[in-house]
Amino acid sequence: TASAFFTGEGAAIFEAAKAAGILPADATPFSFNMVAITLAAENGAFDVLGYAGIDGLTFAKLWFPFVFMGFAILAGVFPFHNWSPDGHVAAPTAVSMIHAGVLMKLGAYAALRCGVQLMPEGAHVHLPWIVFLTLINVVYGAFIAFRQRDFKYVIGFSSVSHMGLVSMGFASMNLVGMTGAGLQMFSHGAMTALFFGCVGMVYDRAHTRDIPSLGGFIKVMPWVGFAFILGGLTSMGMPGLSGFVAEFPIFAGIWAASEQITLTIGAFQLSNYYSVIVVLAALGIVITAAYVLRVTAAVFFGAFDRAKFPDVDDITTREKFVLVFLGAPLVILGVYPAIMEPMLQAGVRPVLAILGLV
Repeated sequence: TASAFFTGEGAAIFEAAKAAGILPADATPFSFNMVAITLAAENGAFDVLGYAGIDGLTFAKLWFPFVFMGFAILAGVFPFHNWSPDGHVAAPTAVSMIHAGVLMKLGAYAALRCGVQLMPEGAHVHLPWIVFLTLINVVYGAFIAFRQRDFKYVIGFSSVSHMGLVSMGFASMNLVGMTGAGLQMFSHGAMTALFFGCVGMVYDRAHTRDIPSLGGFIKVMPWVGFAFILGGLTSMGMPGLSGFVAEFPIFAGIWAASEQITLTIGAFQLSNYYSVIVVLAALGIVITAAYVLRVTAAVFFGAFDRAKFPDVDDITTREKFVLVFLGAPLVILGVYPAIMEPMLQAGVRPVLAILGLV
């Protein structure tokens, strides 16, 4: 945000101001939530493990949505998501990469630790509702990404869509789905940072992010073109890449949870609706494939206009190293997910034990 204030102009400063306003506004009520948790625990300390599984269904039902959503806003959860793509666009490339790879994951992780782990009773009550917001994230985020003309906005809304899958994995409340959410956090971080790196390299040379104005860039920037294609295939869940090994367990976990989780609305109980969530969320993957193919074709294929872009040349060796550094984990995790799964499952099992599901 600060970088946009100092380096941006016009709309960039406005979008930075939006992010600067949203985050403190989010932090203020959240501080009151944490004070309430501290008082409820009555141990006079800030030991998270000491708070885990705070007793009191009434307390958990009241405070869980505020704590969970307070952190989930950092992960771009609907309807508090617009600050994220706007912040991406306003920021320099390096800041956008950190935003996607670190800040949004911090929000998702904290929502799990400070929401689900501290108030498991609240998680049982509210996550079956929150899953509807994650579905909107996945489908609506992908659709808005498809409609964008600005190259960077496409990736910004794509990021919102894919982070919806992380929260959806949490809502499964089982080992498969929550492990998939952890894999998705890592995969999304590397993939989106790779995307923003590619966008930044094109923009630095073309001085425009208007998709219809670009074209044929794979001919002069082949490394960037192939890196973007790798990120795109990961984004749409191509087998053999990290997106597949992350998204498939999330969908499998949600499907498995459909037989165990019931949504109560007064005297009415709705069961097996998680299976409907899976089917609708799969639409988001279809739309993802559509906007990835659209952007790839428009920016990197077709005729390259040398007269329009006389200064465009290939990227430097340092930039090639960055693309390889971010692209390699997408392949390694996709081919050998066991390199990360045991570590994630070791962290998920204690959370499930607190939820009473192990």
